[in-house]
Amino acid sequence: FYLRSLVRNDYRAIRELPPATLHLQASATRAGDVWNLSGTVKNSSAVPALMVRVKAVREQTGDRVLPVIYSDNYVSLMPGESQTITAEVREADTRGERPALVLG
Repeated sequence: FYLRSLVRNDYRAIRELPPATLHLQASATRAGDVWNLSGTVKNSSAVPALMVRVKAVREQTGDRVLPVIYSDNYVSLMPGESQTITAEVREADTRGERPALVLG
């Protein structure tokens, strides 16, 4: 996914885009000492969503879980487009809380 400007090095139009409306449907399953997280992000707006990311957090405190292995990091979604991102978290890194994926 590449962005080009009509005028060399002038990317102001990107900053002027209205915010995109994103929806995340996520789930978490545990297999032994590993949590497998999956989330599908959908851009339901009429504008592109640039540099979208999800992050793994502890469900109760909202603190980030680290380290995490993600299938993808920052993604861009065109209007109506969706993408599924998976993540793997060790139980020891959750500090006893259930992990969840959220838009970050």
